[in-house]
Amino acid sequence: MRASRCNLARMRSLVFPAALTAAILVAPTARADGPDPAVAFAVGAATVFAGFVVGGTFIATNQGSATKTEAGWFVLESGFSIAPLTSHAVVGEWARGAAFAAIPTATTLATIPVFQINGAGVENGTLPQQRVMWGLFVAGLAASMAGVIDSVFSPGRALHVTPVLGAGNAGVAVGGAL
Repeated sequence: MRASRCNLARMRSLVFPAALTAAILVAPTARADGPDPAVAFAVGAATVFAGFVVGGTFIATNQGSATKTEAGWFVLESGFSIAPLTSHAVVGEWARGAAFAAIPTATTLATIPVFQINGAGVENGTLPQQRVMWGLFVAGLAASMAGVIDSVFSPGRALHVTPVLGAGNAGVAVGGAL
C-alpha cells in the first residue's frame, strides 16, 4: 500500500506541470493577429535615425568637399521621406504612408535650388540660405515624425464594407473610422 501512495504522489506532481505546459502551448494568444503599431513606430524611428547616422557621418567626414557634403545632406533628408512610408508599410497602409511622405520629399527637393545657388550651402551658406535650408529641414522632420506617429494609430482606423440585402433593399453599407 505504501508503494502505491508514492507512485500516486509522484504522478500528481507530474500531472500539474504537464497540464500547465499543455495549456500554455495550446492556448491561443491574447493579442489580435493584426500588425503591431509599436513595431511600425520603431521601424519609422529607426529609418529617420539611419538617415541621420549615414548622412551626418558623410557630412562630418567630407569637410571641404561641397558635393560630398551636399550628398550627405540629401541622404539625411531622404530618411525623412522614407520613414512615414516604411512605418505605414508595417501596418499595411501604403497609400497613407505615401501621402505622409509627400511633404518631407517636397522639402528635400526644395533644397535643390539652394545648392544650385551655393554648392557649399551646408557649411558656407549665407544667412538667408541657411534659414531656407534649416526651415525646410525642420519642416521635413516634423512632417516625417507626424507620419510615423500616425502609423501608431492604425488599429483605430478601420473601414467596414458590408452588403445589405432586404425586402426591396439592396446595397452596400460603408462604416468605420478613417
